[in-house]
Amino acid sequence: MQLNPAYSTRWMRSACLRHCCRLRLRAFSSAPERPPTSTSLPKPRLDYRDISENVVFKSHNAFNRKAPLPVGAVQKVARLYDEQKDLSHTLNAKRHARSTLGDRIRTLAKDPQKKQAALDEAKALKAEISELEERVARLEDELHALALAIPNDTHPDVPIGPESVAVTLSTHGPEPIPASPTRDHVSICRALDFLDLEAGATVTGSSWYYLKNEGALLELALVNYALSIAMKHGYTPVTTPDVVRSDIARRCGFQPRDPADGAASQMYHLMHSPDPAAADVHNHPELVLAGTAEIPLAGMFANRIFSATELPVKVVGVGHAFRAEAGARGADTRGLYRVHQFTKLELFVLSEEEKSGEMMEEMRTVQTDIFEGLGFPFRVLEMPTEELGASAYRKYDAEAWMPGRGSWGEISSTSNCTDYQARRLHIRYRRQAATSSSTSPSSSLADQGQSALPFAHTLNGTAAAVPRLIVALVENGAVFDEAGAVVALQLPKALQPFWVGGNPRGLVTFDPSSSAKPSPGSPCYPGCAVSLIVDLAKQAYSAFNREKPHSSITEWVEILTSSTYEDEAYDGIPELVDAINIQATGPAEASRAIRKKIKHGNPHQQYRALVILKATVENGGHNFQTSFADHQLTDALKNLASDPATDSKVKKKLASVLAAWHLQFKDDPSMALVANLYKQCRVAQANRASMDRRTIESVNAGLGLGSDYLERKKREEEARKKREEEKRKAKEEKERRKREEEERKRKAAQPRTKRKPFNFEQEKPQILTAIANASQAANNLVNAMTLVNTEQESLETNERVQECLTKVKQARKQIVRYIQLVENEDMIGVLIETNDRIIAAIENYDLLTKPDTSEQQVKEIQEGLAATKLSNGELGKLQERQRAAIERSVGRAGSSSMRPDPGEESPTSPTSPTYVHPDLQDLEFGSLGAEQRNLPPPIRPTAARSSDDDDDAWRRGSLSDFSDYESSDEGTRNRAIASSSSQPRRRGYVDVSDDETADVRRNPKQGLLEEEDPFADPV
Repeated sequence: MQLNPAYSTRWMRSACLRHCCRLRLRAFSSAPERPPTSTSLPKPRLDYRDISENVVFKSHNAFNRKAPLPVGAVQKVARLYDEQKDLSHTLNAKRHARSTLGDRIRTLAKDPQKKQAALDEAKALKAEISELEERVARLEDELHALALAIPNDTHPDVPIGPESVAVTLSTHGPEPIPASPTRDHVSICRALDFLDLEAGATVTGSSWYYLKNEGALLELALVNYALSIAMKHGYTPVTTPDVVRSDIARRCGFQPRDPADGAASQMYHLMHSPDPAAADVHNHPELVLAGTAEIPLAGMFANRIFSATELPVKVVGVGHAFRAEAGARGADTRGLYRVHQFTKLELFVLSEEEKSGEMMEEMRTVQTDIFEGLGFPFRVLEMPTEELGASAYRKYDAEAWMPGRGSWGEISSTSNCTDYQARRLHIRYRRQAATSSSTSPSSSLADQGQSALPFAHTLNGTAAAVPRLIVALVENGAVFDEAGAVVALQLPKALQPFWVGGNPRGLVTFDPSSSAKPSPGSPCYPGCAVSLIVDLAKQAYSAFNREKPHSSITEWVEILTSSTYEDEAYDGIPELVDAINIQATGPAEASRAIRKKIKHGNPHQQYRALVILKATVENGGHNFQTSFADHQLTDALKNLASDPATDSKVKKKLASVLAAWHLQFKDDPSMALVANLYKQCRVAQANRASMDRRTIESVNAGLGLGSDYLERKKREEEARKKREEEKRKAKEEKERRKREEEERKRKAAQPRTKRKPFNFEQEKPQILTAIANASQAANNLVNAMTLVNTEQESLETNERVQECLTKVKQARKQIVRYIQLVENEDMIGVLIETNDRIIAAIENYDLLTKPDTSEQQVKEIQEGLAATKLSNGELGKLQERQRAAIERSVGRAGSSSMRPDPGEESPTSPTSPTYVHPDLQDLEFGSLGAEQRNLPPPIRPTAARSSDDDDDAWRRGSLSDFSDYESSDEGTRNRAIASSSSQPRRRGYVDVSDDETADVRRNPKQGLLEEEDPFADPV
């Protein structure tokens, strides 16, 4: 046999490329790239936030899809998510407090009493954490179960309603032939001896079948034909297992058992023992027969992280589909149309989230190419909401015309599941790094946090459901004789290259008109060799340029050590511990990732790596504790402790972690290596310091530098540092003075806003209101304190007293302000009196609230308050007495010394220029007004006078004598002195008394308040 030189050259090149690919892939292969070998996967990462933020949309979407959800399930998910966030935050705070408390306990070793108190606190904290963990676990289980039942979102273009509202997107193939019962595929296959349903029913049951003779060859030809076209479009062939775990099926959106009826099953279940209790004892996983190759294909990529350059991943799976199909379906159950087992080719794609729509159209093109080559009429439909499975975001169905059934029958479906399956199977990818100049070169995946690891989108489509294709081919290609009997089966030309075994019975013919162009799956396809070479070249390039794969644990460590997490944050660490525990290589992966951060990370990453290491050791279980501390990690910890360049904060954390391990594991022989790290790191640090010191001494000795020289250099260095420190302080002082000078100049340059001058006449109503409010507030406080039984209740807890006290303090602020501004003597006196009343009330409150006040003092104060308390009746009587006393005094003053000279005009005459109203005559203090501010001088403290001294200086007193007010106007004070010396007082003070016969002009040295004085304080 002679080979074509060009073909042999291409063959050699392909062989070399395959050899290089194998070598390169072997060199870069690693354990994390393989599918997980653990018995279970992490919990699905459902997007609870998206559900809680779109409750209305999710509810309407589930209703449109007729999803079997409990009433109010979406709303309940949102509520449980809020509760879970609050509880998780509290739990993390408690865990952080426990960690901090553990560090504090170690520092209290020399104080047994405080240490015991701290241990008691830690014990109580442990119980709280345990209770919170149980509550969070229960809440997460309930939340998880409800959220799993919520279907995927729906594409906006999907029609809403049942199957009858499906939209036809395209039609293909020849015109449909008329429907006829004679074209029933069961009758035709039996006549040609292609099918044996009776034997299948005897061996297994109804809807099980045998394909014989040309029927079996037709199945093989269809499988190879569809497989060749899929490979032409870049799909990698895979043979899949027919048995999968029920958990994988659930994560893909399939229900192993009917949710409406637990006894009815949608999948075939495998039992390890006829006794269900025995399966629980042996802990065998629940296994089911795969309903479609989509399930094992999706599971093949579970718990994997891909780079963006690896996507899309396109595979075509060859396997068997098993459908329990509970319940009778009428005509759908006849023959091969709906059976319990059949051969199926499944297209499966992993893509980036932005490109899943484009990949769905590409899969539709692949299916169209396959069916067009088979030569029967078919159409493509956009399926409505009620026909979408739980995982489908959008779905296309291909239906072939089947004249024997008299209707269109589904032969294929294509679904875009977005991230529904990827979230449940943990299939993620790393985005390709941005190449724009605006991107910082120091940015990394870890700095982007979780957003850098989006979930991939999964798509699936049927390349060939063999029994349905046989039905369409048989009913459209049957050949009848003149008598109406079936004599042959005409098949499309595209299947001829894949037909094996010849045609010994002569019952099969191939129609050349059914394939106008060469089949792309044919061995003689002209572009086949070039396509294979291009594909191999692409694979070689990808293999040589593929970066080293990362496992999920490595990615977790990358994320948790990023700058987005605080030093002591514990968020995400429980998930990392779960990932370590469920993977066989988890401890080694975690140890390697943490060691990398300790050796090559920045101080923050080193600190976070120690926090993660401590948490994982304390919570990772015995398997992790006994396997994580390999010699590489321990060497990294020792180097970190002894390296002088290590950040001091990191060193303190390392010492804390090692000391905690020493105390925790010192009595555990299996953890001796970990427990001794504390001493070893301290010895290594001391050895490193002594080694550095000896090295310096040897270098100095080699250079001939003695101790005197070193001492002198040391003193010079200290002197230099001292001079630099003095210069620095002098410079700082100079800058401080400069700033103060600039601030002073700035303030001086600023225009001063003139305060509006105080206008007594305008403010007088507000002043009177403030006096009234302040007096009322003081009385209220006194009354409130009087009503309190101090034996049963304290003044500090009495709401009424505290309210009155607050109002009194607020009212006093206005009174003090007016005392400082008002110059009117009468008003000042009233203000001062009001202020004194407030101060007296507050002082009584302070005395009653002092803890050292005796009972006798409290009793005296309460009696004084009771005497001060005025009722409305008593207050009215007192006011009447005051008015009567004023009228009497005015009358006596008018008839005695206040009477004017005969030659003068009576001052009581309204026409007199010195006329004063009778009510105000007794309040005259001299010449007042804006024109003459000749006030008398205030009384000054003087030496003691003799009793017979008739000096009447006492007559020149005023209300301001008893206040701390002192005018700053020197001119006003001088004029007042001059006025007082030139204008003697007209009259003395009036004594207000109930005794009409008493002399109103009395000696000031006598008592000012009589027993019946109406203006005196009540007794």
